[in-house]
Amino acid sequence: MRIYLLFLGYIFGLLLLAAALVPWAHPALFAHLGLEPASSLYRLAMLAALLALPWFLQRIRLNSWEAAGFTAPRTEGWRQLGLGFLAGCAILAVLAVAETLTGMHHLAIPASKATAAYVAKTIVSGALSGLAVGLIEETFFRGLMQTGLRRSMAFWPSALLIATLYAALHFVKPEPLGDNPFDHAHAFSMLFGGFARLTEASVFADSLTTLFVAGVFFCMIRERTGSVVWAIGIHAGWVMSIKLFKYLTDPTLVDGAPSPWIAGGYDHVTGWLATLWLSAVAWIYWRVSSPAIRTASDAHQTGR
Repeated sequence: MRIYLLFLGYIFGLLLLAAALVPWAHPALFAHLGLEPASSLYRLAMLAALLALPWFLQRIRLNSWEAAGFTAPRTEGWRQLGLGFLAGCAILAVLAVAETLTGMHHLAIPASKATAAYVAKTIVSGALSGLAVGLIEETFFRGLMQTGLRRSMAFWPSALLIATLYAALHFVKPEPLGDNPFDHAHAFSMLFGGFARLTEASVFADSLTTLFVAGVFFCMIRERTGSVVWAIGIHAGWVMSIKLFKYLTDPTLVDGAPSPWIAGGYDHVTGWLATLWLSAVAWIYWRVSSPAIRTASDAHQTGR
C-alpha cells in the first residue's frame, strides 16, 4: 500500500504543481500552441511528470526496463506488440458489430470523408495515437505501478487498486470557469472542479465500469505473461478500432439520447454492453491462461 500511496502523491502533487505554474505559462502556450487553460494545465502536468519520473523511480527502486514490464527480447517484444494489436482489434470488432447489429449505432459516413485516403488516414492516425496512449498508460499503470505493488501485495488487491485509479483518472477533467481572469485561484478551482466530477460518478457509471474492467484485464495480461508489451498492443488496437468505429458510425438516438447500453457519454462506445463483453473476455482469458512465465515483480519479491 505504501507504493500505491507514493504513486498517488506523485500524480496529485504534479497536478498541484501544474496548477501553480499554469497562470504564468498559459499565455505562451496559448500564443504558440493555441491551448485552452485546461489543456495547458494537463500539458504542464505531463511535462513535469516526464522530468520528475527518473528521480521518482530511483527513489522507489523501479528504475529498470524489467520493472517497467519490458522483459522480452527485442524480436519477441515486437511479436507480442503485433499480436496484441491484432487481438485488441478483434475484441473491439466483436463489440462494434454487436452495437451495430442491435441498432445502437448506424453507418454514417459524411460524403466529404467517404474516400479511401480518409479511411487510411483515420486508421494510421488511430494506430499511432493508440500506440502512444498504450505505451504511456500501460508502462505507468501495468508496468511500473503493478511491479511496485506486487512486491508486497497479492495480485487481486493490486489489480483492483490500479484499475480503480486508472478508470477514475479518465473522468478528472478540469474545465475553465467562465471568462474570469486566469489567475491562481482560477487554476486551482479548475483543478479541484475536475476532481469534484468524481462525486457525480452515477452519471458516467457505465463507462467508468467499462474502464475499470479494462484496467483489471490489462493487469491480468501483465500478471500472466510477465510482459507489458501485450497490454500495450491490445490497448493500441482498442484505441485505433474505436476511432475507426466512430468515423464509420454514429450512435442511434432515441428521444434525443443514445441507447442506455452505451449512454455513458464518455465516447458512446463504452457502457454496460462493453462492460459485459470485456468481463467475459477477461474471465475466459484468466481461465485458459496460466502463469507459466515468471514475472519481473516475482523476481523483485524474492530478491533474485
